[in-house]
Amino acid sequence: MRISIVFGVLVLTAAPTLAANTPMPTDPMPSKADQQAAVQRVAAVGVPIYRGGNQKRYVALTFDDGPGPGTDTVMDEMRRYGFHATFFTNGKNFATWPETLKREARDHSLGDHTWSHHHLPGLPVPQQISQVARSVAASERITGRPVMLFRSPYGASTGAVQNWLTQKRMLQVMWTQDSRDSLGAPWTEILSRSEQFITPGSIILLHENRGQTAKAVNRLLPEIRRRGFKAVTVPELLALNPPDLAQVRSDAGARAGTRTVRQ
Repeated sequence: MRISIVFGVLVLTAAPTLAANTPMPTDPMPSKADQQAAVQRVAAVGVPIYRGGNQKRYVALTFDDGPGPGTDTVMDEMRRYGFHATFFTNGKNFATWPETLKREARDHSLGDHTWSHHHLPGLPVPQQISQVARSVAASERITGRPVMLFRSPYGASTGAVQNWLTQKRMLQVMWTQDSRDSLGAPWTEILSRSEQFITPGSIILLHENRGQTAKAVNRLLPEIRRRGFKAVTVPELLALNPPDLAQVRSDAGARAGTRTVRQ
């Protein structure tokens, strides 16, 4: 990944891809305790994260707005390749898809995406916190697993939400690359934008309950493997390829790829 400064704004540019058919990394998968420690190390900085380290061939595919009708299909595809993903979920969907939520927590990694996908800066502070806390509590009750990650709808967060997350030792996760599937991009564009960032440490934003995304993912996963990369969860990424904390602060200061609002 190349990093440059344009008019004071951090720009992340995809690095040249590695040769095809490079062997995937063979590091042992970190334990749950090691993953939690890796998340909390970065969460303690008190800012969102946009990418992992840039040394090893791991990428994180992240899927927002579920669980829903497309979630199990995506998980089936991930399993075919031995890959893991991170799902940022909305609490309003849990009653309809409780078993899918449990499978996400068991086989992958869960993050919170608020209860009902409101634009947080438009809400009073108590409602902002309620949107997050209510969904986290419901997820933990249904799955029996702690929620360590959060992503704000539309990438629009506030200082009040970040302070609450820091107190709870939760990490706010943004992204290196937006696939633009939520904007109605065709599958060819979703695939092309995602392939540009099959680079060490990239976090790619997707939405599993969109037909065009499913078409892109079906082609993206074999391409990740062909280039010698492995798709892992965000906690696995941070444990296997930890970012430098100065990098984390710099990325957050530049607000690369986000619409975070201070409040």
